[in-house]
Amino acid sequence: MDKEAPHYKLKVLLDEEMCECNRREVTDELAERFCVNHGSSKSSRKRLVSTLFSVPQTRLDLLPQYARFAAIVDRVYDDVAAPLVANLEAQFHGQAKWRKTQNIDGRLKTSRFIGELTKFRVAPPIVPLHCLKRCLEDFSGSNIDVACCLLETCGRFLYRTAHTQDLLSKLLDTMMRLRKAKVSSQSKYLLHVNDVSIRSLAKQRM
Repeated sequence: MDKEAPHYKLKVLLDEEMCECNRREVTDELAERFCVNHGSSKSSRKRLVSTLFSVPQTRLDLLPQYARFAAIVDRVYDDVAAPLVANLEAQFHGQAKWRKTQNIDGRLKTSRFIGELTKFRVAPPIVPLHCLKRCLEDFSGSNIDVACCLLETCGRFLYRTAHTQDLLSKLLDTMMRLRKAKVSSQSKYLLHVNDVSIRSLAKQRM
């Protein structure tokens, strides 16, 4: 195999080097190399979307770096971020629909990735808000954990953003009402911590 061939270098970058994105300097360097050496190929960009979407379930530490990678590439090519977000959004709602047969870790990974992409302004804020609203439609079981995960990941960002603050506040108020009605003590504690921390931090920075 010709190790100097573009397709081989792309395979190494996507399959091996991206798994080592443990610092933003490494992520920035790999993203720049992808754009310069492979980005002009539509098939390469499709492979990148597939790699980002298929982050291993056990590598949650990669999610912020993969979101950063997508944000950098999105500045140059407009057909990477959109399909990635669309795939994750479809996965989130599919997992919610069949949540009784879904692994909770998979659902948490999806929600956390959406949250990270939101903070990097890759995913529109309406995406995590719709996801949170979906959890509130049946606020029980794993939906509570997923809601807490979304709030933990991007709740403060959404609350500090002027055009989403009111909507998030309404959703938080709904969560607090549901918490009093039918949520276990442990989940009540998590929801209370998320609610208080989001609102208090936002007030400090306004």
